[in-house]
Amino acid sequence: MTSGMVAALTTAVVASTLGLVAPPAAAEPAVSAVAAWSMVPQSKDVNRDGIIDGDGGVPASGALSLQPSPRFVGAGNRVAQPNERLIGGTLSWYLSDRGFPVRLNACRSSGDRYRWRIARDGSVIRTTKWRTLTRRTCRQTVTLPESSYDLALEVRGSGSVDRTRLTADVRNILVVALGDSYASGEGNPRNVKAWMKRGGSLSPYWDDDGCRRSARGAPALAALGLERSSSTTSVTLIDVACSGATVDAGILGPQLGAQQATSQIEQAARLMAGHAADAVLLTVGGNDVGFTSILQTCALSNDCPLARPPAGPLSGFPSVQSGVQSQTGALADDFARIAACLGGSNCRLADGRPVDALPLSPSAPVLPTLYPDITRAADGRPCTYLTISSDDFAWARSTILSPAPPPTYPYTLASGRTVDLPGAQGSLNQQIAATSRFTDWTPVGGTWSASGDTPGGHGVCAGNQAWVFGFTGLSGFTTASFHPNPTGQDVMARAISDAAMPLLRP
Repeated sequence: MTSGMVAALTTAVVASTLGLVAPPAAAEPAVSAVAAWSMVPQSKDVNRDGIIDGDGGVPASGALSLQPSPRFVGAGNRVAQPNERLIGGTLSWYLSDRGFPVRLNACRSSGDRYRWRIARDGSVIRTTKWRTLTRRTCRQTVTLPESSYDLALEVRGSGSVDRTRLTADVRNILVVALGDSYASGEGNPRNVKAWMKRGGSLSPYWDDDGCRRSARGAPALAALGLERSSSTTSVTLIDVACSGATVDAGILGPQLGAQQATSQIEQAARLMAGHAADAVLLTVGGNDVGFTSILQTCALSNDCPLARPPAGPLSGFPSVQSGVQSQTGALADDFARIAACLGGSNCRLADGRPVDALPLSPSAPVLPTLYPDITRAADGRPCTYLTISSDDFAWARSTILSPAPPPTYPYTLASGRTVDLPGAQGSLNQQIAATSRFTDWTPVGGTWSASGDTPGGHGVCAGNQAWVFGFTGLSGFTTASFHPNPTGQDVMARAISDAAMPLLRP
């Protein structure tokens, strides 16, 4: 090594040691475009309590307490708040001819700025403005009608550019719920758990007062379950179920006792505003066959099936058994009339007026739900409850609720004698199960099997295993009597959402 080379090397070492030589320039981060998208939830649960929030206002104080404020605030600001009730019991305010909100996500990209091009059927319909790419600005929301789109993301930085594209099928699932108290959520106002925990006087906080409709009802819970099951679909609920509804006074006609001047078919059509339903949830028939008359008679009389009903829809029949069978036999035609109003071409209401059927999407399922078993104790034996005997509960289970009733039922009288009760018209749940004969009708059997086909029961006498309230007239909240409790509504909701899950498939 020459002396010049040694001097140069010595100078370099000293310079490096003293920090006089700049380090190599850091490489610029690579520009990359990574695209993702999702639907903005329409069935919103802002506080993650498992209950849909709406825009119909919230009590000024104590929403979930025993005595919420009677003054409601916040209605109509188009911002769903925790515990806020639905608008007239529905989420239809989210329906818009402009489309549904879609969230575009460039957050996994790297670069300085980005933009999106949105194309449909080969034509660009929108190009977003260039935006700075940061954690706070990497997401943006656009409103798009339901369709298939090509989404192209372009990212730029330091003279470089990267592009990527993906396909987005924008879908909002419109769920329409029709039915009676087992669908409306009777017994389950938003503040029911305060009453269950503390007892005493309760001012129920309903989403709709006249119908005692609640977001704790199984249809609303099922809609939220569908919403949470997929990030690439959203769910809008139209729920017009009403406590006390029958086929003619509720589904196909006005229910004046609940301040409903029009049928549920007409109410749903108005709220749908021309949109087609992607699924219809239906729970009806219990009031038609006389649940109230049956309970009253069994509570007051020995040999309930053979006793004359003192009041209610069966009061004109010589016995409970003859009345139930007559009313059950009429359900086949009743369900056919409903089917004609769900995507059919010959919808006639109870008063004979022709109206347009509810529009349904192609192959939209109609999901009639079977009623749960409320008759068995935790050990699976028939309940004995208050003045209702185990023989009466066993009879009701086999002839009214079982989807596979016997042709005759051997009933043991108080005297010890056995009589055979004819059951040629079948049972309520058998008639509901038989609606599978209609195109695209898929009965939800899980609402029965979860409680009726298990070794243990979940009926009114099942204690902490009960999925249904017993008689609550002495507990400050009478209307909860013999209706599913929150656990029962949850079980029904899971069965309904499981049946509706194919809707999430493209």
